[in-house]
Amino acid sequence: MSNCRKRLPGSQRGTRPTCKGLLGSLRGTRPAGDAGFTLVEVLISMLVMTIGLVGIAALLAITTQMHIGAREAARSTRLAQDKFDELMKLNFAADPEVAVGGDLDANEVDYFEEPMTGVTVRWVVADGPTDDTRVVTVRVLNERAQQYRRTDLSTIIRQW
Repeated sequence: MSNCRKRLPGSQRGTRPTCKGLLGSLRGTRPAGDAGFTLVEVLISMLVMTIGLVGIAALLAITTQMHIGAREAARSTRLAQDKFDELMKLNFAADPEVAVGGDLDANEVDYFEEPMTGVTVRWVVADGPTDDTRVVTVRVLNERAQQYRRTDLSTIIRQW
């Protein structure tokens, strides 16, 4: 631009002299370095974005599996607690479900139930520390769960 100023004699004060010709046709446009993104830059940014989205999709799949596993574990625990509540209401002398016996590894009559498909609840009843108590262990086998398939809970119930 300094060459243009030398070639334009008599510029008015307060106005800026302009060059005619090649430089004049570029007036009002951005320099070549700021013209936008190149194809390579766009492709690299798309690659980075694609890698990020694939990672998020994988994380979503893992999160969904963990949610299902946690839900099934909570279901197993709730079923065991429900069985404790049911057994606490029974009479030790009259009901065979709270008589001493049972097996956690096999389905034994009066000591197991299948509340839904793929879920088995088994329990063992043992003598408690006093005559009016029983130690009960409940095992819930949940074939629907991918993890935490077996949940064991124990408690002492009392005859009122």
